[in-house]
Amino acid sequence: MATAIAGPLSRFFAKSDDDAVRLRAGVEAWRKDLVSSVAEKVGEQLVWDEASDTVFESDLGDSGWNALRLFAFYAERSDLDWPDVVPALPEFDTKWREAADDKFSKSLYGQLLVCEMWLPGEFPVTIRAPRPDGEAAEIGSLKVLADQLLWLNQRTFQADVTEIAKWLEMPAEANGSFLMATRRGYAALSAAVEVAQAKATPLILKP
Repeated sequence: MATAIAGPLSRFFAKSDDDAVRLRAGVEAWRKDLVSSVAEKVGEQLVWDEASDTVFESDLGDSGWNALRLFAFYAERSDLDWPDVVPALPEFDTKWREAADDKFSKSLYGQLLVCEMWLPGEFPVTIRAPRPDGEAAEIGSLKVLADQLLWLNQRTFQADVTEIAKWLEMPAEANGSFLMATRRGYAALSAAVEVAQAKATPLILKP
């Protein structure tokens, strides 16, 4: 099961509210290091309030995340047919592995496909860097992720906000319907993106 979480990183990595307060200084130091390692135009956008009380969690279901990414990948490949059920892992697809080795550089949905963490700002590049907990991550732009989700819907489902809201009730089971899981993943991630943008907080995917 994957969960999209919008809110301060100190709250994401903390085990309690008190722990989150103690972690803020470490996250702020991490952010300063990140800003110093990227282009100025990118770094100046990496601003958010680690003291914010925003914590929004959106459940993508057991297979919604895998289905959504594979759907985005297939949406650009007319030579590939969508599967009926969700594969256990996208990596089982040889075409996926080939594109992944190139970090999906030719895809309209690169930040959706390659990232699991997005920070406030609008920048087309992704940043390969350790997270505050030291785990390596590909970090993207929250605004670009929102745009890529919008493009994906416009080029495929063409669903309005009322219909997308209904998708949150769809199942996303392992080995379940591919399109149902895709819709659930899309709706859940979009809901978290909306909150993260409104509150100007990071968004992170918890597998």
